[in-house]
Amino acid sequence: MSDSQLSAKERSTQPAVAQDGLLSADELELRAQGHKGELPRQFSTLSTLAIAFLLTSAWIGYSATFPYPLLAGGGPYVFWGLIVATVACSIITAGLAELSSAYPSTGGQYHFAFMVSSEKTRASVAFVMGWLSVIAYCLFTASATIVCAQITAAIAGFWHEDYAATQWQVYLMYIMYQALATAVVVLFPRQLPKTEIMFFFISVSGCIVFFITVLSASGTKQPAKIVFTEVVNTTGWSDGVSFILAVGTCMYAYIATDGASHIAEELPNPGKGVPRTMMLSLTISAISVIPWTLAFMFSTNDLDAVASAQLPILEVYYQAMNNRSGATFFAVWLLVIYFGSVVSVVAATGRLTWAFARDNGLPFSPTLARIHPKLQMPVNATIASSIAVAIYGVIYVGSTTAFNSFISMSILSLNVTYAIPQGIVLWRGRDKVLPSTRQFNLGKIIGPFCNIFCVLWVSLYTVLFCLPTFLPAEASDMNYVSVVVAGCALIIVVMWFTGKRKTFTGPMINMELLEAAEGRHMDAETQATYIQASEKAVERR
Repeated sequence: MSDSQLSAKERSTQPAVAQDGLLSADELELRAQGHKGELPRQFSTLSTLAIAFLLTSAWIGYSATFPYPLLAGGGPYVFWGLIVATVACSIITAGLAELSSAYPSTGGQYHFAFMVSSEKTRASVAFVMGWLSVIAYCLFTASATIVCAQITAAIAGFWHEDYAATQWQVYLMYIMYQALATAVVVLFPRQLPKTEIMFFFISVSGCIVFFITVLSASGTKQPAKIVFTEVVNTTGWSDGVSFILAVGTCMYAYIATDGASHIAEELPNPGKGVPRTMMLSLTISAISVIPWTLAFMFSTNDLDAVASAQLPILEVYYQAMNNRSGATFFAVWLLVIYFGSVVSVVAATGRLTWAFARDNGLPFSPTLARIHPKLQMPVNATIASSIAVAIYGVIYVGSTTAFNSFISMSILSLNVTYAIPQGIVLWRGRDKVLPSTRQFNLGKIIGPFCNIFCVLWVSLYTVLFCLPTFLPAEASDMNYVSVVVAGCALIIVVMWFTGKRKTFTGPMINMELLEAAEGRHMDAETQATYIQASEKAVERR
C-alpha cells in the first residue's frame, strides 16, 4: 500500500513516513545517528508536554520532599531553597535542551555524550552515561511508586490511629502500583498519549483546586517571618551548609527534566518539539510549585506536627481545612496524580532501557532491544526495568534509610548525566561538536554560561550528596549515597571490562547527513544518496 492510500491516522503512526518514495526528515535525522525508526510517531505537542510535565511534576514531587528543607531551616529553607533550585535547574535544563535539539534520540544523555565525544572516547563515555541514566530512571521509578504506597498507608492510619503499616505491607503496595503502571504502559500503548493528557489535566486542575481550597479554608495564617525569614535549623550543620543541603533536596522537584528526550522518536520534528516541551514543562512546573508551596506553608498552624507526621502533606491538608474527609479527598486526588507520574516514568524508563540495549549496552541486549510487532513498543525492556524496580524495593523492607539513599542517587546520577555531555561540549568547542542547523540554539553567550554553570553546580552537589544530612551522624542517619555510588561504579567497570569494551561501539553516525536532515529540506536525488550511505552505516553496526 502506498503512502497516499493510508489514512491520516495510519500515517501518524508510521515509524518512517514516506511520500513519493522519500523518507521523512525525522527518519533521515534518526538514520544519520545510526538508527532506524521502529516506534510510531504518535505523540503530539500536547501529549509530549503532558508526559514531560508528569515526569517532573514539581508540585507533587515537592509535596513529598519538603520535610527535609523544613527540618534543615524551617519555612525560609522550604521557600528560598525551592527558588534557588528552580533557577539552577532551569539553567541546567536549557543546556540539556540544546543537546536534545542537536541530537534527538530516545537514548537521551548517553546518546548526546556519544555524539559530542571524540572517536577515541565516545564509546566508553556513552557506556557510563547509559548505565547511569538507566539506574537513575529505575531509582526514580521506585521513588514515585513508593510515595503511592506511602500515601495509601498514611490514609489508612489517618482514619485508624491504632494502625501503622509495616514496611513489608508498604512494599506489597509498592509492587501493586508498579505492576498496575507497567500493565497500563504495556497493554495500551496506543492509548498512552491520551492517557498522559488525561493525567496532565488532573494534575494541573488539582494544583489549582488545592491552592484555592487550602488558602481559603485555613482559618489562621502563618506570619510572614515564619515562611520567609525565621530559620530553625535542626540538622547540626551550620545554617549555610544546611541551606545548601536543603537546596539539593529541593532539586527533586525538578527531577527528570530530560523526560521529553526519551520519546524523541515518537513525535514529529523532535529537534524542535523536544527542547520546546522540556522548557515549557519546566516553566509550568515552576509556575505551579512556587505558589503551591506558599499556599501550604501559610495555611499550616503547627510546622512541628507537619515535620513529624507520617505523611506531612496530609497533615498540611488537615491543618488547613480542619476536616478529615476533605483532607482524605485531597490525599486520594494526590495519589491519582502520583500514579499518573508512575505511568509516565515506567514508559520513559522502558524506552531508555530499550534504546541503550539497541546499542548493545546492557546484558541480554538482543532481547531487550526487540519491539513487539503488534503493540509497537519495547515490551521486553519495559517489563525488565519494572522487575528491576520491584527487586530493588526489597531494600525498603530492610532499611528505609538505605532505600532513601538510593533515591538520592537518582537525583545525583541524572544530574551527572546532564553535566558530562555539556562539559564535553565546552571542552571540545561548541562550534565543533554542535550542528549549526540545530533548531534550539542558546547562542555564544548564554550557551557557554549554561554549560559552565551545569558542570560546576553538579560537581558541587556530587560531593554534598554524600554528606550525612544530620549531625552528629548516627547509624540510623547514615547517608548511603557514597556506598551506592561506589557500587554503581563497580558494576559499570565490571560490565565494561568483562565484555562490553569489545562489543559496545554505539551508533554509526553520519554527520553530513545529520546536517542535511536538520535543514528539513532535501531533494530526491540528494536523499537517495544519503539513504544509501545511512543504510550501509546501520548494517555495519
